[in-house]
Amino acid sequence: MLKRNSGNIPAFAWPCFLVLAIIAILLLSAPEPVREVEAPLPPQLYSSAYQLIGTGNRLGTYFPVGNILADWFNSHFDAEGGVFKAVETNGSVDNVRLLREGRIMLGMVESRIACETWAADASSSIRIVWPLWEDVVHLVKTPQGFEPSREFPGRLRGFLGQKNSSTFRTSKEILSSLGFGDDFSSLDLPPDAVLSAVSTGQVGFATIQAGMPNRTVSDALIFHDCTLVSLNQQQLQKILQKVATARIYSIPAGFYGDSQPSIQTIGLPNVLVTTDKTPAATVELITDLLVKASTHLKMKHQATAAIPSDPLKAKAILEEIGVPIHQGTIDWLNRHKTGQAEEGASDAD
Repeated sequence: MLKRNSGNIPAFAWPCFLVLAIIAILLLSAPEPVREVEAPLPPQLYSSAYQLIGTGNRLGTYFPVGNILADWFNSHFDAEGGVFKAVETNGSVDNVRLLREGRIMLGMVESRIACETWAADASSSIRIVWPLWEDVVHLVKTPQGFEPSREFPGRLRGFLGQKNSSTFRTSKEILSSLGFGDDFSSLDLPPDAVLSAVSTGQVGFATIQAGMPNRTVSDALIFHDCTLVSLNQQQLQKILQKVATARIYSIPAGFYGDSQPSIQTIGLPNVLVTTDKTPAATVELITDLLVKASTHLKMKHQATAAIPSDPLKAKAILEEIGVPIHQGTIDWLNRHKTGQAEEGASDAD
């Protein structure tokens, strides 16, 4: 009599079941795909304990000077633990968004981004507080051993700035104006990896848009044999037609080390921005402290020396941008103007 094996699994099938079981375990234990984040969002962005200043990433000038200004503001407030705190973002574009969402009180913003925000929505709550410094476009080229060509951009691969940053947009516009269009590939890098990438030839060049001096640029040129690209007049004219609010900027010879020649590039004005929800009295105090900062803080960072202390010069810059000036800044300008008039009358007597 034949026995049925209905309740038993044949021996030859066991290896198949074992393989399937291992695959199932691996699939169940696999981590979920990581979602891309538009900008660094520190825990402080969810806290109401501070008045937050949106800056930029650690490659540029927004972040270090933002921290210096936050300390400067706090030194004039009688509050334990401070009132202001600088937070890292991806720069101008993110700062406008965070201001609109009410997640920061002040933001460092490139002037053209402020202009475009207002042009796109005349009912926008964005208001200018005060001019800052010019963001200089540093085109840092890899050492000659990796890229012997003197032509810009050389290899069609570089670091154009972080996505959602004004630096990335500026880089794309520069390349487009010079006829490279979308053929150029950008390597997406965290800020702390850019210096290594450009100094070891991983990219042909890196765009660092920041006030001067910039530490990353200094390190690249002085310690890693990188160079700065100097644009000729024909290139500059093409770029100026493409990059709104840009102007020609000269980096003097020797600014970033003895071997650095005179460099021709572009610069874009920066402004400190808030919203119309910020009280006028608060903005008036911040404006007063910013004017004083230009003379008191240049030992901490040279970019602060470029913050206008002349009210007439500052007013002219603000009016040229074309975005509404905050009422607190207007109050400060009017008060200062009155003070000048009284001082002039006293001298006349």
